[in-house]
Amino acid sequence: MPEMLMPKLSDTMEEGTVLRWFKADGDQVAKGEPLVEIETDKATMTVEAPNDGTLAIIAQEGDTLDVGAPIARIGDGAAAPSEGTVTTGIPTADDGTADTITAAAPTAPPAASPQAPPPPPPTAPAAAPPVTATGDRIAASPLARNIAAHHGIDLATITGTGPGGRIVKHDVEAAIGGATGVEPPGTHSPEISATTDGPAAPIGAGVSASAPPSTPSTPTPLGGGAPSQPVPPKLPAPTPREDWPAGRRTPLTRLQQTISRRMTDAHAVPDFTLERDIDTTALEAARADLRVALPEDQRPSVNDLVIRAVAMAARERPDMVSRLDGDELVVPQSVDIGVAVSVPGGLIVPVVRNADQKGVPQIAAEVRDLARRGRAGELRPDELEGSALSVSNLGMFGVDRFHAVINAPEPAIVAVGRSVERPVVVDGHVVVREVMTLTLSVDHRVAYGAEAATFLARIAELLEHPAALLV
Repeated sequence: MPEMLMPKLSDTMEEGTVLRWFKADGDQVAKGEPLVEIETDKATMTVEAPNDGTLAIIAQEGDTLDVGAPIARIGDGAAAPSEGTVTTGIPTADDGTADTITAAAPTAPPAASPQAPPPPPPTAPAAAPPVTATGDRIAASPLARNIAAHHGIDLATITGTGPGGRIVKHDVEAAIGGATGVEPPGTHSPEISATTDGPAAPIGAGVSASAPPSTPSTPTPLGGGAPSQPVPPKLPAPTPREDWPAGRRTPLTRLQQTISRRMTDAHAVPDFTLERDIDTTALEAARADLRVALPEDQRPSVNDLVIRAVAMAARERPDMVSRLDGDELVVPQSVDIGVAVSVPGGLIVPVVRNADQKGVPQIAAEVRDLARRGRAGELRPDELEGSALSVSNLGMFGVDRFHAVINAPEPAIVAVGRSVERPVVVDGHVVVREVMTLTLSVDHRVAYGAEAATFLARIAELLEHPAALLV
């Protein structure tokens, strides 16, 4: 029977993990139907059956194999494997995580041949066995494992409801919600691409939002006497702390292992950084107008406007987005901008394709969609690679400025701080203006100080004259 090999689903993929088979060993499969779910270094994808036939599973759920290793055979069930006949399967266009995808409906059994005995009567499905572990590793989906680690939840205390007792996303969310009585905060992680509105709240704001305000003192009664004392605000009860998890070891997820390798590679890049304060008063006013004029899913954040400005500036400066390839600088095929997005247990950089050719509303809608699907683990590998340069925003967390790590092999990255009111001098007068700091980190092998400075100045010019972003 022809062998089905572990497919190479991204440029950086070297191995993959079999998360779930949608068919059992010996089942009939049809070409193009969802067959197996594979976890790569960047995403989780569903792979379709490459041909019709009887399925013979080689790699079991949870097995990690190198790209090109056989994971199954699909044939007539009788013939020996044909030499040189191999296939890697077909990734579906609509992929998801082990927590969100629904198994394909079973196909109708083939008609029995005259010589074949009648099939045995169907038996009731066996109850799902309890969660099993291999060594010290508990059976859990990668997304469930990331969320549990983010909230300090011990997987051993959770009963899985997934296939074979596997712990899935909603099991962890139920455990978090049961412990706190509220919706788990980590299930909707904020993205680094700023889709929140306005700067972060000042330190201390919202600490006692549910507490009643201070009661003002009553006036001194007639005839004298001491006035009554104001009633102090009622503080919330302290949250009980768990015991400090001394010595706890948490294995890195595949995503965290990939991030670790990429950061190690980035450390070898000889980079330098430039900072520039930008007057965003006009930008904030233009954004307020756009939020009135556009539907909710297209209303831009400050970060969406920065992406537009960076893409327009890059279109004018191909030298600033060229990649080093040996002794040559190569201009990319298009101006694709990466957007750093925080997810439970890691960081991903989905890509806005041809950002220089898209308007602000389209960029805003696309970034929201990429961030949502990124947090749910539903992005395809091709949506996570190939960007010309990236934008990273920590402004919504109250960060004024920071130096972002270059997402190698990209030549540069733009770090965005928060927009705050500051006193500035305009025409000899001190006035209050909205100011934001941009930090440009550049691979010094690709560009030099003066070149990077003029590139950053062009981004600033576009942001300070926001009408240019809308043409």
